[in-house]
Amino acid sequence: MKNQDYVEDRHIALYCRVSTDEQAREGISLNEQQERMKAYCRAMGWGDNFLLFIDDGYSAKNLDRPKLTKLLDEVEKGTISKVLITKLDRLSRKLKDLLNLIDIFNDHKVSFISIGESFDTNTSPGRLTLQVLGAVAEFERERIRERVVENMQHAAKNGKWLTQSPYGYDLLDKELVINEQESQIVKEVFDLYLQKGLGFYSIAKKLNERGIPSRQKKEWSIRSIKLMLTNPVYKGTLVWNRIDRSKQKQVEKDDEEWIVVHHSQPQIIDVDTWELVQRTVNKKKIPSRAKTSPHLLGGLLKCGRCGASMSISWTGTAPNRKRVYRCSANKNKGICTSKPYKANDVESWFKHGLLQLSQSINESYVLLLADQFLGEEKKDMTQQVQSAKNRYKRKVEAYTAGLIELEDLQTEKLRMETLIQQSKNKQETISVNIEELERKVNDKFQTVIDALDTLPIVEAKALIQTLVEKVVVFKEREIEIVLSIPT
Repeated sequence: MKNQDYVEDRHIALYCRVSTDEQAREGISLNEQQERMKAYCRAMGWGDNFLLFIDDGYSAKNLDRPKLTKLLDEVEKGTISKVLITKLDRLSRKLKDLLNLIDIFNDHKVSFISIGESFDTNTSPGRLTLQVLGAVAEFERERIRERVVENMQHAAKNGKWLTQSPYGYDLLDKELVINEQESQIVKEVFDLYLQKGLGFYSIAKKLNERGIPSRQKKEWSIRSIKLMLTNPVYKGTLVWNRIDRSKQKQVEKDDEEWIVVHHSQPQIIDVDTWELVQRTVNKKKIPSRAKTSPHLLGGLLKCGRCGASMSISWTGTAPNRKRVYRCSANKNKGICTSKPYKANDVESWFKHGLLQLSQSINESYVLLLADQFLGEEKKDMTQQVQSAKNRYKRKVEAYTAGLIELEDLQTEKLRMETLIQQSKNKQETISVNIEELERKVNDKFQTVIDALDTLPIVEAKALIQTLVEKVVVFKEREIEIVLSIPT
């Protein structure tokens, strides 16, 4: 390292910074900062041997700023004698970062001067003043943040929308208003996923091919489609304080910290449809490659001998190569003795079996589906109640440890009791319209059967997956078709 005692003509570094928000809110000007520092240098008799370092549009929440980095490089090289700023928070708002910078300056015999606070770190009083002012500034910043969070929590509990509006809505006076054109796309996305069986990728591709832009005027992606399908705002529910963004990597908070306000926003998707979509999203997914493969039962076919998936293989040589479905446990591990089956034969058995099933739908089968549906509904409600009880238990522990106030504990208890009562009422009144379910089953069968011979394989497969959970091959012409509940 170069010895600064022997460096001639060391410069005075004038550091300026302003964020976009600060300039708009407080009128802080980069030119004003420069003029103040130049005038200070002239008043002190230091002349004009200075270098300007200007970070325009950067926040002081961290030190990742290009001109600050360049300034520190010059300090390391020994070309800087003083670092001059107009105010402490131009350099950093965090005491820890400030002290780290001061240590670097001291190591290289560079003094740090703030005009606004009138101190020089070359002196002991200056260093003491810096630490005191830094601590006060950080304390005040934390208090401001706490007040902002409290105000936002109050607004959220009253149903006010606190961020930019999601696709399908416009934001007017902190309230969401349905955008009629975009809301039709939202409804179509839910229909494509739930009724047509298309995945996130296929839906995004379809919208992009039609030239429909997302809210940011960008192309749709797998992530944007998934976020839409899982956003509770579309059923009229506001959820806030779900994500912790205070760290570099965003993480989801415990659900007891969320602010959830039901029936507080304009509804685009009915609650039942939204819940069915969540159930489908959370199911074990068929791999994307299987969904888009040009083979009708790819991702659905299972081995009747060992239960493993069956995938496409090829036998013979060109031009007489033939497709076969082969057990993956046999193909990859050699631990199953199941034989391969000609793909055309298996797909023909499946079509015939599906047609037979459609003709044998009766009241007993529909009642079985109804029982299955009711069982899943009750299971969901039981899980919600258990989650509420767990949240209340954690609040009791927090209250016992003196971490929260009694009012917080009472609010959580009321929330739990309300959910338990709502669940009890729903379980007493929940029912299934048998005639409506039977109509849905028959319509779904007819739609899938028609699709088998008319639609491209990828689209036909998507429809099949809305009706069929899996297909099991036991031996020649002996297959089992396991149906899911039609939605």
